[in-house]
Amino acid sequence: MKILLLGTNLTTGGAQQVLLNLAGWLHARGIPVRAVFMYDRDGLADAWQARYPFPIVCLDAWKKDGTVAQRLIKFIPGWLQLVQWMRREKFNAVLTFTHDANIIGLPAAWLAGIPRRFGSDHNRYPSLTKTRIRLHRWIINSPIAHGLVAVSKFTQAEAIEEGIHPQRIYVIHNGVLPVNPDGSRARALRQELLAGKEGFLVLSVGRLAPQKALHILIHAADLVLKVYPQALFCLAGEGPQRLALETLIREKELERSVQLLGNRGDVAELMAAADLFVLSSSSEGLPMALLEALACGMAVATTAIGGVADVIADGETGLLAPVDDPEALAGVICRALGDKQLRQRLGTAGKKLIEKNFSLDIMGEHYLQLLSHELKTRS
Repeated sequence: MKILLLGTNLTTGGAQQVLLNLAGWLHARGIPVRAVFMYDRDGLADAWQARYPFPIVCLDAWKKDGTVAQRLIKFIPGWLQLVQWMRREKFNAVLTFTHDANIIGLPAAWLAGIPRRFGSDHNRYPSLTKTRIRLHRWIINSPIAHGLVAVSKFTQAEAIEEGIHPQRIYVIHNGVLPVNPDGSRARALRQELLAGKEGFLVLSVGRLAPQKALHILIHAADLVLKVYPQALFCLAGEGPQRLALETLIREKELERSVQLLGNRGDVAELMAAADLFVLSSSSEGLPMALLEALACGMAVATTAIGGVADVIADGETGLLAPVDDPEALAGVICRALGDKQLRQRLGTAGKKLIEKNFSLDIMGEHYLQLLSHELKTRS
């Protein structure tokens, strides 16, 4: 079996992380795999290739900034190159990640004669136009594709609502590697961030993008700090909303209590250093950062959105708050910070849940079983 995993762009997103994790899992089992992206959005190609042992191909087939004509001039030759490359490499199966990758990659794989072709649904972003949704529905329901992987019950329901035939949808939850942070580094990080003082460290990890609703977290932090003035909120990640978030932090005079850490290579240590992980998103399929926090044994407080329901039972594996409600989110954060035993109980239960149902091994086996079954059926 030779497998191609296709994403739209190189950036620090959940779908990209699932793609890379799955590629690494397949590679470790001796299965030839290629991770292919249409363009390098954040200049990560060299760093990613140095980090991962499997080939990462960037086609440079999109212009991030430019007119529609300029983008098409870049895209069309790149897409044709993708078809030719797929045909030449003689892949057995292709998996595409996100709606746009499904629209781009599945027809290319069909034209290239790849025997098995599956898309995936990690979340439907508000920027998806009606035209792209209709095109996506037609592709998935047609012989161009053999099915769609939904990463949660929420994305499964979302796909059915979109018009995808239910029998063409397979639910495979995202999975994460065991988290093994460097304990001494985590302790040093905590001392560094809290400037050697006693206090609570609250962490959020994710792209600084609208669907993460980090402005809600900042408003919630403002309320929490009135109860726990020694708390420090750290937001790790980069994205288009950085300037807006910096402005909000200044307006609320929270510069000392809310820090934007940027992209980090020590997220596991940050998680081990923190007292609580918070997710304030307004839209999620099945958030990887949440799974990683649980795998690290962290107590989590999150909005009750999307695929979060597949993982978090309120008061058992985490604490839930309504979407877009900073007062409610502040309430569950205060509840967690005020009860160390609750945090320990939630962290232990969450880690056991990940080991049982959301490990990378479980996810990889499910994808492999899907592809193997389909290939054997075709033969």
